[in-house]
Amino acid sequence: MLVVCVMSVLRRAGRRLWGSRHLGAGLLGLAALCASHVSSATDLEPTEKPREWQVWTGADASDNVWLLYTGVTMSPWSRMHEEGLKLRASGGYGEYKYRKAPDDPDFPDPERPLGFHARMHYADFFVGYLMRFGELTAKAFVGPSIISHDISPFDQWAIAYGDEIGVKGVLEFWLNIGERGWGSLDLSWSSAHETRSVRSRVGYRVWSNISVGIEAALNVDAQGECRMKAGDRLRCRHPYVDEDGRLYDAHRSNLLDYGRAGGFIRYELERGELSLSVGALGDKFSRDGKTEISPYATINWLSQF
Repeated sequence: MLVVCVMSVLRRAGRRLWGSRHLGAGLLGLAALCASHVSSATDLEPTEKPREWQVWTGADASDNVWLLYTGVTMSPWSRMHEEGLKLRASGGYGEYKYRKAPDDPDFPDPERPLGFHARMHYADFFVGYLMRFGELTAKAFVGPSIISHDISPFDQWAIAYGDEIGVKGVLEFWLNIGERGWGSLDLSWSSAHETRSVRSRVGYRVWSNISVGIEAALNVDAQGECRMKAGDRLRCRHPYVDEDGRLYDAHRSNLLDYGRAGGFIRYELERGELSLSVGALGDKFSRDGKTEISPYATINWLSQF
């Protein structure tokens, strides 16, 4: 049913949906259409096993980046938290900005950094499977991924630039710790722009339906890898001039691309959850390699039916 719903929506939208810079809004509409499609087919035959759905949406914002995202997961032959096949579609749209020194060492004013504004959108389509090992729940997904970075003005040294289609894999783990504690770990990797992420949470239920805890995450792509490694690929070289006029490669500073740490509160609904996270975000977009710290906030709503 998920495949039929997604294909139906994509058939109506055609190439306009992917070409639009408002892909996030389009995917929000896709999730809403899928939800309405499912709600109209909730009357199952007595012999048919129940199909369950999860629909989620959220927003993430900081000083130099914001993202809107949404997605839908279907469990076609079992309940959502039981072992079995899972199908998922997700996507989002966001923007970010950064500043760095001119790439040309002969620039008239090398001390004045240039500003760049980027738009990013992505879409994922997965087939996965859920398994349970006592108190541990593990999910694995794989499928095609489309990621696009549109940077203005043109950044000739940017590596994560333009549209790329690749294969993406996702691993998700949930562990119940005693009667009130829990932990989660999410890992993902995509060949599109060599995009990778990891996020971990540890929570404690102060009441039966309210959890508080801490979280940490790291996101890296091809651009970040060049800053982390002293690579010898020509496309990784990003020169700048220091105060003494010496020429350096920015990737030699052994940097992390985008890390965060903070706390969260999670409210469990009868058929879903609502969570809010706040904390500090650090990145290495500055030309001198100094970490730029800024606050972030994330809100996420999930519903299951």
